[in-house]
Amino acid sequence: MSIINDENATVDTAEFDRYVCRTVQAMRRSLGVTVAELAAASGLPDADIEAIERGATTTRAERQDIAVAVCWLSNNAVAHRA
Repeated sequence: MSIINDENATVDTAEFDRYVCRTVQAMRRSLGVTVAELAAASGLPDADIEAIERGATTTRAERQDIAVAVCWLSNNAVAHRA
């Protein structure tokens, strides 16, 4: 287990990675998009999205790219197909 500690917060990075995993997977599924569609929208490789959904460590940039992609997908037809 890795712990990040500064004077304001202590973060269990393994737990944070699990949280990101669950969140990305839930958002993608709620939009009804595939890993490939999320990867294309975020600019990340499919393999990275799959790894993140399995609990791999993410960078702040990857999380930002995914958040922007989810927002874009939720506002476009990809997420609203029948």
